Amino acid sequence: MSTKNELPEMTLERVFDAPRELVFKAWTEPARLAQWWGPRGFTSPRCEWDPRSGGLIRVDMRGPNGVIYPMGGAYREIVAPERIVFTAGALDANGELLFEILNTVTFAENDGRTTLTLHTRVLRAAPGAEKYLNGHKAGWSQSIDRLGGILEAAGEVAGSDREIVISRIFNAPAEMVWDAMTDPAQVVQWWGPRGFTTTIEEMDVRPGGVWRHVMHGPDGVNYPNHSLFTVVEKPRRIVYSHGGAREGGPEAAFEATWTFDALDDGRTKTTIRMVFPSTQARDTVVKEYGAIEGGKQTLERLAEKLDAMPLVVERTFDAPAELLWKAITERDRMREWFFDLEEFTPAPGFEFRFAVEYQEMNYVHLCRVTEVITGRKLAFTWRYEGYDGDSLVTFELFSEGSKTRVRLTHDGLETFPPIPEFSRRNFLNGWTMLIGESLKKYLGRSG
Repeated sequence: MSTKNELPEMTLERVFDAPRELVFKAWTEPARLAQWWGPRGFTSPRCEWDPRSGGLIRVDMRGPNGVIYPMGGAYREIVAPERIVFTAGALDANGELLFEILNTVTFAENDGRTTLTLHTRVLRAAPGAEKYLNGHKAGWSQSIDRLGGILEAAGEVAGSDREIVISRIFNAPAEMVWDAMTDPAQVVQWWGPRGFTTTIEEMDVRPGGVWRHVMHGPDGVNYPNHSLFTVVEKPRRIVYSHGGAREGGPEAAFEATWTFDALDDGRTKTTIRMVFPSTQARDTVVKEYGAIEGGKQTLERLAEKLDAMPLVVERTFDAPAELLWKAITERDRMREWFFDLEEFTPAPGFEFRFAVEYQEMNYVHLCRVTEVITGRKLAFTWRYEGYDGDSLVTFELFSEGSKTRVRLTHDGLETFPPIPEFSRRNFLNGWTMLIGESLKKYLGRSG
């Protein structure tokens, strides 16, 4: 039967903060494909891809209910790292295709970021295939979202023959990442590969300041380190000269630069660049100390720490605190930048609700005001009807001359179910848009 009218051709586009070669590998190497292939909640215990023209594809996807959904296909064209064309479709109990879809994936790189474009077209379908094809778009969207998460979690490792460059995107604003990497009390919670602990003897983050610390390996071996900060530009860049070694091991000396790039959606791309005096010195550190894998694990631990912290978004507006207070407490004003509330009264105990549609789902928010300090602070609980979890949202206003600093804190995100809709990234993106864009535009109109 023809499915032309039931499922028109589809195009999806995503931009990943990762180099094109890395994104291309994620589409052609089976071990990488298995990490993200399929909708949310699915795994791929069998993931066989032969990435060459005519190469066969066979994937067994296991759903959250344990049911296996076999899929087959074949590559038609591969132009690394620019383009992939392949066919794919679900298999019936006899191993025959229920339908066949032609998929064309292109990869375009711009300034280190990759724009991925996926175009699909149904070639043929057997009777009864509609139940599979109806979820085609949603399935692809969720798969590509999962790919984005894998690329971010993997981080980026690069550098010349004298360098090691490791970067990662954190679901936190630059100021929060900066504090986590410069506050000794926080650094000891995540510094070093998994299994390591750290004792900081001195950490004076300023030009000319000294950082002395000892890393303790899981086998009991100590790694004394000594660094001298040369450039400190909060919250953008830190440069220091480093020296250290395992007790009795070879010296590891390099110049290190940390950069903190604030992204438009509120996240931060942090890059650590280590430049060694020679290729041999770099290779020795990689071989003797596992510097690349250790660096990736260290940033993974930092990401876990940041994800466990309350979400904080701050902005300073050229407006008096009185106007900001009205904007966050008067219903008619809130409806212009926040959400469409039926009622709102800034008084402890007042309960309010509102609904937000996201990816064809309606999420009912249930809130209750818990604290009000007129002109300075508003706090309310935030949970979802039909879901576990409860959190607290706090607005704080700080007058700074003729300007006002707004600090939004959302605590308790970890209590929500571990699904993408309740991910820290979604909350960060949403609050960044509301505080950094919607509220700013409203104040501009009201000024």
